Amino acid sequence: MYALERRIIAPMQTPISKVLSRLMAHQGLSQVELHRRSRVGQSTISRILNPGGPKGIKDPTDKQVRPLAEFFGVTSDQLRGHDPLPAEMLDPRGESNTEPGPPITTAPRRIEIMGTAQLGDGGFWEGLDAADGWVETYSRDENAYALRLKGDSMAPAIRDGWIAVCEPGHRLVPGEYVKITLRDGRSMVKELLFENSEAVSVMSINSAHGRHNFEWGEITDIHYVGAILPPSKVLCWI
Repeated sequence: MYALERRIIAPMQTPISKVLSRLMAHQGLSQVELHRRSRVGQSTISRILNPGGPKGIKDPTDKQVRPLAEFFGVTSDQLRGHDPLPAEMLDPRGESNTEPGPPITTAPRRIEIMGTAQLGDGGFWEGLDAADGWVETYSRDENAYALRLKGDSMAPAIRDGWIAVCEPGHRLVPGEYVKITLRDGRSMVKELLFENSEAVSVMSINSAHGRHNFEWGEITDIHYVGAILPPSKVLCWI
């Protein structure tokens, strides 16, 4: 008779990049905010979150992990994915193969349009013209605001008259849109490529305008763009 072979299959370990991303989303933190509050280098945070990048970190050292774990109030083993996170930090639907998003627990709410941005060459604008109206959409950011974008420099992805809903409290997500304001007064909506401790790299939505790198000293603010809505969604008093 052949002896039966018993194999013990260890449970799959969640990569530290996904655990850290989940903790940041739970507290609504961007890489910049986490760097400033935890005192961990922003380049280190970016490399942990992007382990597949050219300088990504798949297995950070204890020196890199410990301050992040202490900031979030978890153990190093929990941050590394060896031990489960506390229940209140997990998606109530349980673990899955997809990256969990923030739960929608509120109805659509009114978000005021703070102005109309007349886009010029390169997708930049300077100042805002007055605008009336609001849009109704989902947002967990109490400070969310909307901008009406005029011009064709971001076509065909964003067309004339469409609305950008900006969320200052949302973490920045590579590959998604951000609104950036520079100290020289120029503003723009771009696709975020990456951010590190020195600079932010963005790509113009219209590929004809190319890629831009801005040092943090040039930037007044950078806000996540949570939604792009068509003009038909604009509401106003008659």
